[in-house]
Amino acid sequence: MTYQEACDFLLSLLAARPPGPTPYALQRLQRMRHLCGLLGNPERGFPAVLVAGTKGKGSTAAMIAAAVQAAGYRVGLYTKPHLVDVRERFQINGALIPPDEFARRVDEIRTAIARGEGGPGWPPSYFEAAAALAFVHFTRQAVDLGVIEVGIGGRLDATNVVDPRVSVITTIGYDHTELVGTRMRQIASEDVGIMRPSGRVVAVPQAPAAAAVIEEAARAVGAALVRVGREIRYRTRLVSPAGTRFTVRTPRQTYRDLSVQLLGRHQAQNAAAAIGVVEALGPEGFDVQEVAIRAGLADLRWPARIEVVRQHPLVIVDVAHNVVSFRALRAVLDEVFGAHRLLLVIGLLGSKDLAGIADVIGPRAAVLIATRAQDPRAIPAADVAAVFRGLVPEVRVVEDPIDAVDEALRIASPEDLVCAAGSFHVAGPVRVHLLGLSAAPEGALARMSVSPSP
Repeated sequence: MTYQEACDFLLSLLAARPPGPTPYALQRLQRMRHLCGLLGNPERGFPAVLVAGTKGKGSTAAMIAAAVQAAGYRVGLYTKPHLVDVRERFQINGALIPPDEFARRVDEIRTAIARGEGGPGWPPSYFEAAAALAFVHFTRQAVDLGVIEVGIGGRLDATNVVDPRVSVITTIGYDHTELVGTRMRQIASEDVGIMRPSGRVVAVPQAPAAAAVIEEAARAVGAALVRVGREIRYRTRLVSPAGTRFTVRTPRQTYRDLSVQLLGRHQAQNAAAAIGVVEALGPEGFDVQEVAIRAGLADLRWPARIEVVRQHPLVIVDVAHNVVSFRALRAVLDEVFGAHRLLLVIGLLGSKDLAGIADVIGPRAAVLIATRAQDPRAIPAADVAAVFRGLVPEVRVVEDPIDAVDEALRIASPEDLVCAAGSFHVAGPVRVHLLGLSAAPEGALARMSVSPSP
């Protein structure tokens, strides 16, 4: 199987599914367990950390992986979705899975799927196959630790077949409500499904309803719960265009004047959670000292997270795609870039709370250029524009994200700020365009065909 054939096969799994969101039902987890059994249960081949939540999962997972790797361990990192290249989802010590190895692993999965025909709800989804690919890759490469980002919810997510040494719950908010519920307690009840009896759990500050569910679930399963804001404290020292500086105090020690190159007070919170996880891994045999934590955080690069990609005018790309993440983006724009007039390029997927997002970010923008994310589920640019009218003084419509950011650059002054956000399927192609990067061989097809949701 060639690399392109491997990409084509994964994409074919999308065509095999009925249109619309896959029901969030027990059958999903049963199907994933069956697939893993056909592959020899690779999800059992490495110790794991499982990261759930609505906002901050990817950044927190990347921070955990970076700190443990800096201590000399071999760390697998599975995140989703990808910006440009599907191989971004499968990393070991920061290196993407090589194309030939990717093809071999997909061929293993294709063979297993053929053998399992007739299983529950067969065939598996794109996301289930991708998660299985990560487990196989990490097991074959004998990682010391796998850091796994949950897709949607937690309880029935494909990643929940692993048995985590530490479970992590980042900020819970309203997203994918058509699948996991419209009330905060419902959503939180799905996320806490990644807890294990007598396990370890790290959670960030939450809305009261979500915090109550987390505490109740931890008591019910006898898990040791460590809460950022309670057992772990942090203080943000500075947020600047260069990154974020902060101090974290845990029951074990105080980490003074830490830094990450990611922008925002929310990143200090994510880092506090990551440090809590690293400390919780100590009894599991992982010796990660302060010097490794400090170096791992400082050296971390995590693209399209309020990333400045150009100067004069400033240009930021960000993967904000729900109300929670747009609040974080708005906070950084106000605190760090408040003196700059904002030209916002935005495209969103149909499952998102467009009105809620518009209320958060619309009043900050002087010009809005509505576009259509490169995904079949994208909201038409004209519909995006309609919701922002009345909130933004000037609204334009440009269908293609790359053309939209070029339009923003054409009308911006050197002192302005251009920000492209709303979806991985906006941030990815815009980032490639602005930085002059090479897109992956399957990049355009994947962006047009692969939903970022499981």
